Amino acid sequence: MTSLEEYRQIQSSISDIRRQLEEINERKENWFDKKENLKKELNDLISKIKSIKSEKDKKNLELQELKKQRNLYNDQVKGLIKRIKKLNKQKAKSVKKYNIKVDPANIQDKINYFEKKVEIEVNFEKEKKLMAEINKLKKTYDDSAEIREIAEKAENIDREIREARKKADDFHNRIREITKDITYDSFMELSSKIAALKASQQEAFQRFIDCKNEYSKSSQELKERLEALEKVKYEIDKDKELQRRIHEDKQKKMLKENSMKVEEKLKTKKRLTTEDLLKYQGSAD
Repeated sequence: MTSLEEYRQIQSSISDIRRQLEEINERKENWFDKKENLKKELNDLISKIKSIKSEKDKKNLELQELKKQRNLYNDQVKGLIKRIKKLNKQKAKSVKKYNIKVDPANIQDKINYFEKKVEIEVNFEKEKKLMAEINKLKKTYDDSAEIREIAEKAENIDREIREARKKADDFHNRIREITKDITYDSFMELSSKIAALKASQQEAFQRFIDCKNEYSKSSQELKERLEALEKVKYEIDKDKELQRRIHEDKQKKMLKENSMKVEEKLKTKKRLTTEDLLKYQGSAD
């Protein structure tokens, strides 16, 4: 036996589902619009990146060649450093072998210094000491020939290292200039934006599909509730008393809604029309 409460429940659930469908449809359309807007934005960026891709390819070829040259000179520096380290070891062995206490590079300067002092020295004993020191230094200088030869080689290698490093730095600076080029930067920036937009577009599309599935599910639920309502209405058509009660229920609901509208106008101090007063009076009765 159909009851008024059952009728009310079905009507209420139908209203809820319809509101839910409106909300889902709004979200669905919003996600669809977002997906389409992202698609348009993505196509614009792809068009831009294609226009600079050719220039970037040329820059990349140039970069590869510059990096190749830079690496060659860096490898050359590494090789020269190994050679100079080997010479330094040889120098250390020679210094120990000849027991040389003074850097050979400074011996000649000391000899020149003492010879000048001898020229002006008037004290014979001091002059003898100076000459002895000079002879000692000259012997040390002769003994350090091997060391001086090593030092000369090391100096030449050191010069080669500086030159190779300078060339490597020159190539590196040219690489930095190219990578700072606005076209190169634009390409990298556009590539990042495209990747981000693709991810956002995919997310928007998935949200659209989710809303579409949710809408379909709620639509099926609404269909079922409407079918249930038709069955209830069929039962109501056979019950005059229930028809009367439903009619009264609708009237009460409508009067309550009218009363709420008028009260809202009163709260907001809006002007009441004659129709508003009649509705309010009807709800009061």
